[in-house]
Amino acid sequence: MNEYIKIEKKLGLSFKNQKLLENALNHSSLKNEDLGIQSNKDLEFIGDSVMYFIASNYIYNNETKISIGEMSIIRSNIISNQTFSVFANKLSLGKYIKTGKGQRKIGISDSMLSDCFEALVGAIYIDSGFSEVENFIYRNFEEEINYIFSKRPIRNDKMIANEMKQKRSI
Repeated sequence: MNEYIKIEKKLGLSFKNQKLLENALNHSSLKNEDLGIQSNKDLEFIGDSVMYFIASNYIYNNETKISIGEMSIIRSNIISNQTFSVFANKLSLGKYIKTGKGQRKIGISDSMLSDCFEALVGAIYIDSGFSEVENFIYRNFEEEINYIFSKRPIRNDKMIANEMKQKRSI
């Protein structure tokens, strides 16, 4: 069985274009070994935007009694490297990420897992459309999203640093 079919079974998906799945799992360190390989960076860009919309839509549809500012904070708690690396680990994406030899020696970081998850979301979106990727997210991560949502707004380190910068510039 082709390795991508195994991954599709694990994800509960069937890609029309398996090249998208392959690219989603290619770390940029592979380019050092083969310039013809496409890394997951482009798909990551798309996936980040898709996740931003899914999280925004979820928050809007599930909460009307909090301010836009609080909604933004909750969304940033969902749309974070930390959360996406948790999602990637739940899918065991670390087993499937292809890296260059040097990166293989260092290992797979949480940031790489997060990037790979975003690229996977981008690949699903391009391959099958918004409804399919939204179903994939809710089917696999609704419990985690509900938990983050239930904790209410929690400012992370990045937000606190940005707030400090803004205060200094006033």
